Amino acid sequence: MRSGDRDTVGAKAANLGELISAGFPVPDGFCLPQAVYHRTVGDKVCPLLAQLDAALTEDATDDQIRPISAAMRATVEATDVPAGLAADVAQALAAWRIADVRVSVRSSATWEDTDATSFAGQYRSELGVPPAAVLDSVRRCWGSLWELPAIRYRQRHGIPHGAVGMSVIVQLMAEAEAAGVLFTVDPRDAAADRLVIEATWGFGEALVSGKVDPDRFDVDRSGATLRHAHVADKRQMVAYPSHSGAGGVDFVDVPDQRRRAPSLTAEQVAELASLGRAIETHFGAPQDVEWAVSGTTLTILQARPIRLPAADEPPPPAADWTSPIEGAWWARISICDSWLPEPLSPLFASTLFPCLVRHWQRNWAGPDSAQRNNRLLPTPMTGVINGFAYLRFDYHLNRYPRHAAAMVLRFFRFHLGPLRRQWQRGILPRHSERIEAANRRDLTRLDNNELLGLIDGVQELSGRYWGIIGGLAWYWNVSEWLLATVYPWVARAGTGAGLPIGPGPLLQGYPSRTLDVELELAELARHDADGAEYTAEFERFIGRQGHQVYSLDFASPTPAEDPEVFRATIEAYRSGTRQQPQERIDALAAQREDRLRTIRKALRFAPVRRGVLHLLLRWNLRQGRLRDEVLFHFTRGWPVLRRAYLELGRRLVAAGVLTEPDDVFYLTGDQVKRQLAALDTGVAGDDLTSVVHERRRLREQQRLLSPPIQVPQDARIFLGRRDVTALAVFGPRPRGAEDDGLRGSPVSPGRATAPARRISSTDDFGRLRPGEILVAPHLTPAWSPLLSIAAGVVTDTGGALSHGSIVAREYGVPAVMGVHGATHIIQDGQVVTVDGDRGLVLLQGVERGGRLSAQQLDASPR
Repeated sequence: MRSGDRDTVGAKAANLGELISAGFPVPDGFCLPQAVYHRTVGDKVCPLLAQLDAALTEDATDDQIRPISAAMRATVEATDVPAGLAADVAQALAAWRIADVRVSVRSSATWEDTDATSFAGQYRSELGVPPAAVLDSVRRCWGSLWELPAIRYRQRHGIPHGAVGMSVIVQLMAEAEAAGVLFTVDPRDAAADRLVIEATWGFGEALVSGKVDPDRFDVDRSGATLRHAHVADKRQMVAYPSHSGAGGVDFVDVPDQRRRAPSLTAEQVAELASLGRAIETHFGAPQDVEWAVSGTTLTILQARPIRLPAADEPPPPAADWTSPIEGAWWARISICDSWLPEPLSPLFASTLFPCLVRHWQRNWAGPDSAQRNNRLLPTPMTGVINGFAYLRFDYHLNRYPRHAAAMVLRFFRFHLGPLRRQWQRGILPRHSERIEAANRRDLTRLDNNELLGLIDGVQELSGRYWGIIGGLAWYWNVSEWLLATVYPWVARAGTGAGLPIGPGPLLQGYPSRTLDVELELAELARHDADGAEYTAEFERFIGRQGHQVYSLDFASPTPAEDPEVFRATIEAYRSGTRQQPQERIDALAAQREDRLRTIRKALRFAPVRRGVLHLLLRWNLRQGRLRDEVLFHFTRGWPVLRRAYLELGRRLVAAGVLTEPDDVFYLTGDQVKRQLAALDTGVAGDDLTSVVHERRRLREQQRLLSPPIQVPQDARIFLGRRDVTALAVFGPRPRGAEDDGLRGSPVSPGRATAPARRISSTDDFGRLRPGEILVAPHLTPAWSPLLSIAAGVVTDTGGALSHGSIVAREYGVPAVMGVHGATHIIQDGQVVTVDGDRGLVLLQGVERGGRLSAQQLDASPR
């Protein structure tokens, strides 16, 4: 097999053939080409394939697709293998003449391991298979072609299901004292001139599954010298079962003396690096190489291209942070900071974003009629600079004192009103009832104007809801600010040791909406994954929780559309690799009570301060519960907004305006309306495919930027002679690099040191491994499944008053937020210390802290 055989055996098998022909050490084996799959099971899945294609509409849920997926897998796995094929396989296995031979049975499907699509983890591989079970493993590999995640992956990449096939590779198992992956360039920083090796004890499945924190070795590409090594605590490994004669592999505990020992010697690292560069040279492109080592024998198991930006791709746009309106001042405040940390899609920026801000502005600026006559108010209030959301803050208070006084009075009149009662009795019931009614509508039966009217209605409901959030948030923000401000004064009166540095530990361990989600997922894990009861319960769970968005920009799918994070969490509870949520919350509650007892004892001679602290803690708990409930309902309209816009997108695709339905998010609201109006009058729409392509490309580039908090950065607001800029932008600004490290807001107490992992979006969730520091642009409750395995958290945006800080405290994870530029400064694999008490992130250099030189590596016990 060679590279020219990809169409018949798949890229994985063809790549292995290339490696063998070039003399690389690859285990012996054979391949069943895709033609065998088509001859054996092709005609049996055709009727079900037609059902699948019919069911896979843009708004089809996983639960609608799952029964068809299960039926296709069952059909494939129940198919009898022709006698001639069974005899050929048996003859090939016998030819090795190895007693107790064990093999790996691995997929090599159409489009797998190609430059454009890897299908990593989508298809089945089985290790340690005895000869008698090989045909069953082959059928299961074939069946994995129709697993739900694989179906969804092909759908996202526009790959027709009827065009796919599955080859199967059968290879001798390579002995593995250690195994892992090698990236011939660092996939997160291709310009860094280093290759990266990740390794663990036993077979590499432990690393690929993400259940083990691997050792990491960074090697200089030019000289193949070890730059630095991070040796992890490797608690488990994958090995053959201990009971004799059993097939397969199992997770087993790593002996204590090997857990913190390096899994590779310096010589093995150098040999791997040399092989990796030779493989890259052979294929002419950077490679992701899987390998195993036993003694002095190094074996290559797989090689596939690393997906990197094209060499001719333009560099990120010049970061020209100037106002798009001459003389205007802008700030990333309110909704712009923790809610909208990434570049906006054009559709969100031109529709829902200004709608939300308009309703929030009425809280302190009055109705639209009053705003029109207020020369103090800048217009427009919303803006986008290099893709990022900004709000105006050029308030010339000294120039218009009468308007300033009126605005302050209006602010307090609104915020001191009965907001909670308004929310409970008016806003929330109307919000929930009308959005539920919109959800029940059959969107395909609505004409374009009716669909646009439904969208406008849901957006207005969401805007009114955000307006009341703006008022209620004042109370919970003030409560936390007061507690953080008063606590040092209270603590100074304490006697004895053991007082918490900050109040964070006193707010942990209480019930919350996030805990409710975790408890539900843990309960779902008790059900049979293939049972009807589990399917029904999971569907009900998604109905309750699926509107909790990963990002406020509706260009991103909701958990209801992409529930894989929930499924992964359920599987983690089912396998026992994740601590039960009730155990975690009970432990945090016990720690909280211990600290409260310590404080009461320390303040026994300061009754006034003890009483103030008690009152502030009670107020914070009440406000925290209110915030939890209010924010839970805020994004209820997002699933129906996405379904409605995608329905419009499908209509524009049919008219030749767009290529894919989700291209609609890269049009402005006015462009959508103009194209639909033209179609309604029988006029052909414009071809906007090139416009969409350019906007998609630009948005991806803009993700690389770090937006400043203010534009221009030296803008100041004065009231009389007093600089009130900090008050106008609602508190302290996020901080970045300082002499002793990175600084931000200390939002969740504790201290953790571990390798960092940058997670930019839900697409990256699977990259976070247990025990790593999560480095992210922001944190929302929908990201909470990651916190149960993270050792600590660092974010670009947010602070002690953000909803992400509550999530971190609920998980007892040290967290520092509002570290400006953290996702650009901190590198993947870099060892960092997160000090959640002091708001400090310490970065370890390449020769310091937890990292080993080549000499130290070989001196370590193995």
